[in-house]
Amino acid sequence: MRRNKIHYAWVIMICCFLLQAATTGIFNNCVSLYNPLILKEFGFSNGAFSATMTIRSFVSSASLILVSRVFNKKTYKLIYVICAAMCSLIFVSQIFYTKLWQWYVENALLGFFLGFILTVPLNMMIQNWFKDSSGLALGFAMAASGLCGVVVNPLSSFMISNYGWRSGIIMLGVLCFVLIVPTILFFAKWTPEEKGMEPYVSSDKDKEDTEKEKLSDERSLILMTIIEITIIYCITQYTYSISVFIDSLGYDVSFAALVTSAIMLGNLIGKVLLGGLVDRYGSFKVTNITTVLIALSFIFFAFFKMKILLAAGGLFYGMSMSLASLLPGVLAKECFYPDIRGAVMSKTTSIATLAAALFYLGVSYSYDLFGSFRISFLLALLLCVITIVLSKKIERQM
Repeated sequence: MRRNKIHYAWVIMICCFLLQAATTGIFNNCVSLYNPLILKEFGFSNGAFSATMTIRSFVSSASLILVSRVFNKKTYKLIYVICAAMCSLIFVSQIFYTKLWQWYVENALLGFFLGFILTVPLNMMIQNWFKDSSGLALGFAMAASGLCGVVVNPLSSFMISNYGWRSGIIMLGVLCFVLIVPTILFFAKWTPEEKGMEPYVSSDKDKEDTEKEKLSDERSLILMTIIEITIIYCITQYTYSISVFIDSLGYDVSFAALVTSAIMLGNLIGKVLLGGLVDRYGSFKVTNITTVLIALSFIFFAFFKMKILLAAGGLFYGMSMSLASLLPGVLAKECFYPDIRGAVMSKTTSIATLAAALFYLGVSYSYDLFGSFRISFLLALLLCVITIVLSKKIERQM
């Protein structure tokens, strides 16, 4: 292979970008605009309807445990195509619903299929293809969820305003299928061996990588890693309530879409920026600085109603999703042996998803109980402090 030829790993990064947009981008970052409209049309309480996301996350956590076992170079295409088709059909079917239990069933089924194609297989694919610069590649790929929110949420707002929320749901379902199937069938490769290649290395860093492979796999380190990532996942659960929060302040759906887009922009900027910074400075310093910005967003949300501060809070808060997407992969690479990284990512993400589902339910019911999100925002501030403390402890143990 000629030295000036672009390594296929960068094509894989673009594939992961599109797959991330079609999964996390659509189903996690583009659905919150529809929740207030469904609540108003059918008269559901916020807490009762929020249980749909809890059910989805519960089922997804079970699927996530299986990812490292079922994904390989022989099965990944079939799994992706089946899951993409099922997710699209199940998601679009909600346009016919009238009862709350129907949304519960939908999210249970959606959670099962979606769990297989969320961030874990993308992390694994990036780690397979990038021996060097994996943080940058992972950050770029994960940024798709934020970019999808920035681009698609205004389009959803347009569809809702002109054609109703059901037309927007159809648009999202079709977009998921169109992004995943051509990408996975014609461009994606699970390992470099499928193309007779070696993983990407920007320079001679074999010795450095060997040293990284000798890092600890002690149980206490695994436990602290699980707790830290779980907390970050819990913090991201406010994303689904932002539209309800903005609506509770008396603002319309257009401003809710603006704040949601600001969150997605922060998510996008965070992933692109943090991925490169992790490669240069390591995950611990980056985690601590980013967590401070996230804490600042909760201060804005809890104590201010000015539009400019709410939008700024959305921008900073979006970085929580950047951390949630990047940390499982980068901590697995920095802290554990290569032969257990996939299993650690699957188990950690599964536990974090399950805990985040319960946390989201608590946030929603706290609003029903107190008529305000302020108490839960203050709890999030405390979680940010705990995250920084854990990050420092993990760094000292390594």
